[in-house]
Amino acid sequence: MLTFADPLRHAAECHAGRLAIVDGDARLDFAAFVSRCRRVGAALRRDTAPGDRVAVLAPNGSRTLEVIQATPAVGRVIVPLNTRLALPELLYQIEDCSPVLLVTDWSEEALGELADRVPRVVRLGEEYEAWLGEEIGGRLGDDVDESDVAGLFYTGGTTGASKGVMLTHRNRLADSLHLEAAVQLNEEDRWIVLGPMYHASGTFQALLCFWMGVPQVLLPAFEPGAVLDLIERERVTIAFGVPAMLDALALEQARSPRDVSSLRLMGYGAAPASSAVLRRFSAAFGECDLVSMYGATELAPMGTVLHHMERRLDSPRLRSAGQPVAGVRLRIVDPQGEAVAAGTIGEVCVRGPNIMKGYWRKPEETARALRDGWYHSGDLGYVDEDHCLFLVDRAKDMIISGGENVYSTEVEEVLSQHPDVAECAVFGVPDDRWGEVVRAAVVLREGATTDEKALTVHCREALGGYKVPKQIDLREDPLPRSAAGKVLKRELRAPFWQGRDRSIS
Repeated sequence: MLTFADPLRHAAECHAGRLAIVDGDARLDFAAFVSRCRRVGAALRRDTAPGDRVAVLAPNGSRTLEVIQATPAVGRVIVPLNTRLALPELLYQIEDCSPVLLVTDWSEEALGELADRVPRVVRLGEEYEAWLGEEIGGRLGDDVDESDVAGLFYTGGTTGASKGVMLTHRNRLADSLHLEAAVQLNEEDRWIVLGPMYHASGTFQALLCFWMGVPQVLLPAFEPGAVLDLIERERVTIAFGVPAMLDALALEQARSPRDVSSLRLMGYGAAPASSAVLRRFSAAFGECDLVSMYGATELAPMGTVLHHMERRLDSPRLRSAGQPVAGVRLRIVDPQGEAVAAGTIGEVCVRGPNIMKGYWRKPEETARALRDGWYHSGDLGYVDEDHCLFLVDRAKDMIISGGENVYSTEVEEVLSQHPDVAECAVFGVPDDRWGEVVRAAVVLREGATTDEKALTVHCREALGGYKVPKQIDLREDPLPRSAAGKVLKRELRAPFWQGRDRSIS
């Protein structure tokens, strides 16, 4: 039986004097970081009860990480809150999970009503340091079981209201082992944390790094220049992000090159990456191995992995999300839940020790997602003869135009290959004749002069007529995204479906 306490104990015993955390000018070894986790644990044992929810609302940083790690290690449930949410969204999550304690760097004015909904608020800084208990009282792992809920991670809500995903100790520890099988850490590695810690993918490396004695390099928020500076200064070897981050890093590196020769592996997930983005990144970062991962918060978060350098960039399999990680099973099913043959599109289902316990206080949603031990993702895809997964769309993002299925990702891939396109999203809008037709929202690169007509011609050269967007909206603002970096297509669709009997949420 393993819990959050085990990697921390292992780090203190086996890697005590090795560098653990780089956070601005602060540098902590593993002994110091685990000591601080024990002090957090002591304060929580003093002020809360087993099973209580503890929320954290703060940017990436060493203190944020110690709260996220120590809270489950003493049998409490960590609830990382998205710092980018609006107050009503945060209020919904606070009311949904009823935390007894909130750790935050927000001022009283910024918190507003939130402060009234939580029995106690501890602000990072002097107040937080005074709140910490004595290390001797911070026993880690006592009376904690691997089946206990370790954290509630609220989904980004790409298809509706956010849900609290219950991830157990077993879920997160299993995912750490899956991650190690995929990346194979060594004592020379250094991991820069690009994702926000309020998301499961922002801390999925933490337990593994404690186990393996690998330093984590932290920065408050993603900024391409700052990331490249840290890669150069700290000789970072591994990073994980979303495709938009990869593109931003590639463009910044092309504009102002740094010495990034230490970077051996860049992983990405949360959304598909176009071949244009991957080519730009490979051109900017040379021999760095690109690794794509398919997953979800419900998977804690890993499902499949693909190492790109094992295949040529012009290989069709580059569009694959790879094979299931060690310990995870994958199958594709039809609407009746029956497994389909290789090459047949259906719903992606996943099974393994990393699958969530369920959605917090949402039994009906849990029952729909977890059936016979399988997590039903709502994603559409197929597997090839080698069991590599190819994603084609979210089930709710597929467009049916005149009886023909249009997969939005296929159209997005073509649009993204145009050199003037920075980002794009394709979705269905109502049409009296065809039921739905294809529409696209496009953000152009700075200085680009391409117009809608030129982009339509570009699409016609590669796509059948029914797949070509009937309207292309050129936007100046970035596309709306969830906390995980996924484009919120429901926000783009909503204005066109208002007042309709049939809508897609």
